[in-house]
Amino acid sequence: MTTILDPLHLPLHGSRLIEASAGTGKTWTIAALYLRMILGHGSEAERFPRPLLPEDILVMTFTRAATQELKERIRDRLQTAARYFRGTEHPARPDPFLEALLADHPDPVVRARAAHQLALAADAMDDSAIFTIDAWCQRTLREHAFATGSDFRETLLLDETDLRDDAVRDFWRQEVYPLSEPALGEVLQLFSSPDKIRQETEALCKLDPPLPVPESTLADWLPDALAAPRRQLATLKAQWAAEHDAFAEWLSGLVNGPKADNPLNGNTLSAAIVSRALAALRDWADHSDPLIPDEPDKCQRLSASKLPEYCKNKPPLVLHPAAETLDTLFRELETIAQQFTRLHGEIRTHAAAWINARLSRLKAQSGQVSFADYQRRLARVLRDKTQGPALAARLRQKYPAALIDEFQDTSTLQYQIFDDIYHAADNNPDTLLLLIGDPKQSIYAFRGADIGSYLQARRLTEGRHYALGTNYRSSHALVSALNAIYTAAEHDDPQGAFAYAAPGADNPLPYQPVQAHGHQKVWRIHGKAAPALTFWGAGEKLNKGDYLERCAAQAAECIVGLLDNPEAGFAQEGEITRRLEAKDIAILVRDRHEAASIRQALHHRQLRSVFLSEQDSVYASEEARELLLWLEAVAEPEDARRLRVALALPLLGQPLSALDAFHQNETAWEAQLEQFQDLSRQWRRQGVLAMLHHSIHQFGIAARLLTQPEGERRLTNLLHLGELLQQASATIDGPEALVRHLRQAIAAGSDQSDAHILRLESDAGLLRVVTIHAAKGLQYPLVFLPFIATCKAARANPFTVIHSAEGQPAIHWESGDTTAAERARLQEDLRLLYVALTRAEHALWLGLAAPKTAGTPIFAGSAIAHLLGSERTARDLATLLEDCARLSPEIVVETLPDSIPTTLFVRPRNNAHNPPAEYTASFEKHWGVASFSHLVRELPADPAAPPTPRRAQAGAPWHRYPQGMNAGTFLHDQLQRLAQNGFAQIGQDHFVEQLHKTCTQAGLGDWVGETAEWLQAIVHSPLAPLTAALCDLSDTLSEMAFWFPSDALRSDDLDRLCQQHIFPGADRPRLPQRVIHGMMRGFMDLVFEQGGRYYVLDYKSNVLGSEDADYHAKALRDATLGHRYELQSSLYQLALHRLLRQRMGSRYRPETHLGGTLFFFLRGLQGPERGVLHLPADLALLDALDGLFGWPQRATQP
Repeated sequence: MTTILDPLHLPLHGSRLIEASAGTGKTWTIAALYLRMILGHGSEAERFPRPLLPEDILVMTFTRAATQELKERIRDRLQTAARYFRGTEHPARPDPFLEALLADHPDPVVRARAAHQLALAADAMDDSAIFTIDAWCQRTLREHAFATGSDFRETLLLDETDLRDDAVRDFWRQEVYPLSEPALGEVLQLFSSPDKIRQETEALCKLDPPLPVPESTLADWLPDALAAPRRQLATLKAQWAAEHDAFAEWLSGLVNGPKADNPLNGNTLSAAIVSRALAALRDWADHSDPLIPDEPDKCQRLSASKLPEYCKNKPPLVLHPAAETLDTLFRELETIAQQFTRLHGEIRTHAAAWINARLSRLKAQSGQVSFADYQRRLARVLRDKTQGPALAARLRQKYPAALIDEFQDTSTLQYQIFDDIYHAADNNPDTLLLLIGDPKQSIYAFRGADIGSYLQARRLTEGRHYALGTNYRSSHALVSALNAIYTAAEHDDPQGAFAYAAPGADNPLPYQPVQAHGHQKVWRIHGKAAPALTFWGAGEKLNKGDYLERCAAQAAECIVGLLDNPEAGFAQEGEITRRLEAKDIAILVRDRHEAASIRQALHHRQLRSVFLSEQDSVYASEEARELLLWLEAVAEPEDARRLRVALALPLLGQPLSALDAFHQNETAWEAQLEQFQDLSRQWRRQGVLAMLHHSIHQFGIAARLLTQPEGERRLTNLLHLGELLQQASATIDGPEALVRHLRQAIAAGSDQSDAHILRLESDAGLLRVVTIHAAKGLQYPLVFLPFIATCKAARANPFTVIHSAEGQPAIHWESGDTTAAERARLQEDLRLLYVALTRAEHALWLGLAAPKTAGTPIFAGSAIAHLLGSERTARDLATLLEDCARLSPEIVVETLPDSIPTTLFVRPRNNAHNPPAEYTASFEKHWGVASFSHLVRELPADPAAPPTPRRAQAGAPWHRYPQGMNAGTFLHDQLQRLAQNGFAQIGQDHFVEQLHKTCTQAGLGDWVGETAEWLQAIVHSPLAPLTAALCDLSDTLSEMAFWFPSDALRSDDLDRLCQQHIFPGADRPRLPQRVIHGMMRGFMDLVFEQGGRYYVLDYKSNVLGSEDADYHAKALRDATLGHRYELQSSLYQLALHRLLRQRMGSRYRPETHLGGTLFFFLRGLQGPERGVLHLPADLALLDALDGLFGWPQRATQP
């Protein structure tokens, strides 16, 4: 018997269960009861034995956000009540509860004392005992450390993924490795790798209480356990092998004889089918491992019980004796299969128990403990016959009253803790245990929520059940419609509305109708009250894809119509006071696949939406994986492989032509390399978030993403990750460590921290697409459930936890019969449906369709089908909906159209906003950073340039070596490393070892020998006009950077000076027109001093031919001019000139100290010029360039 709760007179002692249906004011009720406990209010039979303080009243819920909300709501209620009792509170609307409470304190002195009591309690709320269950367990263990054996030095472990992985690998090494056949083969069928072990044992590892620690190893018991079923299997195989040939000969005579004499049906048991079945049986008998023959259905057609079904209408077939044997064989195989199923379950159980035990040892060794460990430890101490009763008594003394919020989400272990302290069945008058929740909303089984615990508590508190009877969330019309549907299901279905009732037994989860408080505002369209509940029913049977597409289109089209309709809105006293807005609408889905379907339909109609899934971590997003690849490239921009991967990321959306250009065009590649080098420096100086913002701007990522349907979501994820990484960088040193941190976070997939949950991509009042799990506890004016008929079959877990009506759990190892698991799945889906249907304040829309085929996962077997009575009545969808519409005038049924138009939403113009203020300040719009690569970008092709020669198949390695940017960049990187560490190391072993590694990473693993030979030749080749080689140089500087300012410099002026001073009159492509305003920068491959003169050397890997003779002086000059390297030389010489002038002062003599530029064409080192083109310093050119770049402004060098 359930009583409607009266918050003013509920007895505040003993153990009581309060069912708080959706929208019935649960938090308000908790605050009201809290207030009464503070005052000690009520008659002798109702009040708690004494007034309580906030620190005496334990209130527990499941999230930090919920605890904070409860604390603030209770504080506010206490403060309001205090003002009421003082007479200083004069609300616009009377508060019946406080008025009644005030009336129970008529004496002014008592009333003043009560006001003081309430005010003190409000001030003490910071010290109140309102906790999450995890936090309370942790606090209790620390406060009672000696009694519970807790270690003060323990640290909290928020994510035990890494330690669990270690435990799994230890199991693999210590338990699986020592096994021999056939035990090893049996285990490997279940666990092919450590990753598979983790997947297969995950659910078992989460069981509470945990599985007992194994007393023996797999090697100790598994071989013996396998022996009996394997012997039976071997016997069956031998029996069949003895009869197979004769049986095959008999069947062959039937199918291969005259067609008229063949009694077998040629369609269902053709010669081909018979042949395949016989081959499968022979193969099964000849090999010891297979348990069941391949194609068992075809094999069973040959058995005595099945063969007559596949015969023609002729005299009865005289069967071969082996057909009877085949019947026996499959019956025996089914029995053996059940033995193996149980045995596999025992192996999984052993693995889970071993891994849990190992994980506990690893945590103990590292001094770490998780929230789950706190719960287990407290539960274990409370169950201890020596320490448990004393600890429970101390906790009852400290917290004489306990309110457990969201009790339907309690796990078995958590309920055990509460019951061991307060003993719900004893109904102790000296304490209070209030269990507050709604079993109809228990939807978090995947987190350990155990509805069986609720049902057990319900049984133990029989006679003390209360319900909140008024819905404050939804309109009268909507409450009436839902009451009608659920009441019909509750009365007409033997299982009840939630499939928990059993014949002749009390229904542990009944539906009780609620009253509606209603709203002042009414949902209206065209001046009339709009329907509260609308069903869209498809007139034809659909497959799942068509169902999703049609219902998504219908929902989107309906939403466009409502938002475009000026007469759709919320009315008060008959007049619309507020027009419908997008933010008033929520579309609830089961998963991200359904979300993608509806968001695509909305996008096609120009409707913007946001998506939120309660479970998703931003680290599990695609953007996290792309950002990892981006950061790897920025951290090491010289790694060509990583850089190419970054440039090809979907975030950038580079066309294939651009990616090919980066590979083929050295200038384009160098431009990208410079950009990433800049980003790398910015990361190290300003932080990862600044670098990420710069990347988004520089590469146009935001502009590109925002044109895509999911672009806003992706951009939000990217920025969210940037913020998280910036926070992490406060305790992580360096880019490489931060990249490693992100890689580990992605591998973990999710995190306990609320900061890592996906954020809403916008708060701009958009349509909200929300998973049903995420929507629990929330409410929306209008709710669409377009895909409510989808369902999933029961998961094929190796075991299922099933609860009886009394709440008793049991593990069922599956062996083909999924009846119990399917019932549990339906019960969970019915609760999920209830949550979805009770989110709306005014109206609901549901999309339904009958399945096209028996296997289509829509409607049949779904929660909505059960609620409408599909299985009970066997009626078609149209009839069910007609019957449903007759239940209430607030229910409307519409036919889902076959063809749905696409109406574009026209966003109404908002003229209320003031026009933006005009920005009149002046700022530098065209300032930027330029480089040689920037100047020659989009350089016209040289018409005189010969086609790229084919790579030589023989000869020197530099002619055989791969062509393209990959090889060129790789060689440049190796020479840079040699320059930084000394060219003399070229012959040392450690360099060769490192070269082998870097070649492999660059995709040049087959070219290690040629690379080493070529580098040796490069380092020892004399540099004309010098007599020295690279290995002879002692005073060198690699990758020297330079920066100097430029003021509106035109590329035409640079072009003119180069043509006048370097190879005057020689043909070369004109520079593209550019204006350089800001800074000019660059990096010189090598600067060195030799004989008192300073040179710049630049490596070139250009291919000018396939023989040494192709690298003659004119070829080198033509290549230099064709790529405008002479401009590059001029810029390098100017930078070196300015640096020497600044450093040497009056001692500087450019004609003496400047040696010029050496372009080292690496593939021509055996050519006539030894691959070197020398461009001497031209003082007249340098003076002119000084003028162009505004000397005497001081050059800078970072």
